[in-house]
Amino acid sequence: MPAEVRGLGPAVLAVPVPDDRRGDMTGLLAVDRFGDDLGDLTPARRHAEIAFGDPRFPTIARGLGDDRRDALLVDSRLRDVTLPDHVFARRVTGIGAALSITQSRCVTVTGDGTIAQPAVEASCTVADRGGVVWQDRPSGRYGGIDLATGAASPAIALPSHPIAATPDGRYLAAVTTQRPRRLVIGDTTTGRWRPAVTVSGADVLGTFTSGGFAVLNDSGAVRTISLVTPDGGVRDLLGPVGEVAFAPNGQRAIVVDTRSGSRRLAVLDLRSGTVTPVLDGGDHGGERRPKPAELPPVTGSVTATVSGDAALVVELPPGVGDIDRTPRPSRVWSVRLTTATATAYSKVPEASSVRVLKPTAEAGAVSGMSFQPGGETITLSPDGTVTSVPPGATPRATLGQGLVLHALTDSRGRDRADRLLVTDGSGGRAEVATGAGTDQRVDRVILTPDGAHLLITLRPTTLWPQPGALDAVVVARRDGSGKPIVIYRGVVLTSLGIAPASGT
Repeated sequence: MPAEVRGLGPAVLAVPVPDDRRGDMTGLLAVDRFGDDLGDLTPARRHAEIAFGDPRFPTIARGLGDDRRDALLVDSRLRDVTLPDHVFARRVTGIGAALSITQSRCVTVTGDGTIAQPAVEASCTVADRGGVVWQDRPSGRYGGIDLATGAASPAIALPSHPIAATPDGRYLAAVTTQRPRRLVIGDTTTGRWRPAVTVSGADVLGTFTSGGFAVLNDSGAVRTISLVTPDGGVRDLLGPVGEVAFAPNGQRAIVVDTRSGSRRLAVLDLRSGTVTPVLDGGDHGGERRPKPAELPPVTGSVTATVSGDAALVVELPPGVGDIDRTPRPSRVWSVRLTTATATAYSKVPEASSVRVLKPTAEAGAVSGMSFQPGGETITLSPDGTVTSVPPGATPRATLGQGLVLHALTDSRGRDRADRLLVTDGSGGRAEVATGAGTDQRVDRVILTPDGAHLLITLRPTTLWPQPGALDAVVVARRDGSGKPIVIYRGVVLTSLGIAPASGT
């Protein structure tokens, strides 16, 4: 381990533990500090099925064979637990700071060690519009998961798979399957739901907020943002509107306000209904305006996405006719929703169209937009950092400290495993070698606490869960200098802790 890599604490590694009868068994080794020599350490578990995922989040291991002890792994600490029967421990997804879910025959795992199973034949998924939903597969009923405690609500009958759940898991939003499609809010404590507003399709734009589900009601002649309450009541918050993007936390939305006849960017408070025009708070020639002015009206097509409490807004000027695909200069702003202030972004590619990139369900996901036909991408991190990347790079995750990780593609459009791209808000870019071969893939990338290195886990391209010769844990410099160093080979990093400040 290079001496300049600081801040990594204890770790748990999945390792092959063959015996005289079987060679495919997986065990667990615990080290006091990541990078310690494995030497003659005795496995903490000799035969286990492990739910692999981001090692910074809680996970589980199910005891097998002669070693039936189940385990909970939180912050690199392995604790004895008894898992519910009929649990599949294969993959785990980190949802927030201290909550993970498995998928098929799922359980929820929290940072305080609480493990819950909604039902024996339950599957857990992250809903498209926020929250975690579980389904009782035999009955086809749905419930929600409390994001703070991991507790499951009762399951209820709904017309379709829910598109959203409240953070406490009590209320679920779904869409009827018969036309005209209508939004429904289900109460898992009573089992009741009733149709509310008509929506234009199954891909409903909205989010849960205090008091109900805020939804873009675009089925009629006028696009309106409405609040649907759990009892089926409907209250209009703002209309008419143009483009809308909701914050994942359900507090605000960035909108194009068209009430005055002009089209102006504004921030809508979803709890109070207050509409605040967006002010130009950007830097102009190195001098900040003493009194920020309202942004001028937008005249072209607007596309927006939200990450955290920040929005990324792109305006393309109108083309010549509906089929004009000539690239045109665009304007880009990052908008701080809490203050309704915008900062113009200068490194903007020309484009004929812009599409929003759908973020992944895992924590650390990054929002972004792809500019066509050139293929350039601009990303937005939850902390409001904006970065741009050239064609051939696809944003994957935020690393922290304003850094964004991107996958690079080869001539066939496939992700490369041998190199990664890291960008920052100042325009800096660095290609980082991973040391991966053609039969390996990049599984996880973690920024070390010192901020100067990347911890990279490599796994075989075949989705074989057990650790083997193609598994490796590598350290590389974040600025791309030097060569990657293999710290462990033939193991999978399962849980990782961060050392106290005094030990860094």
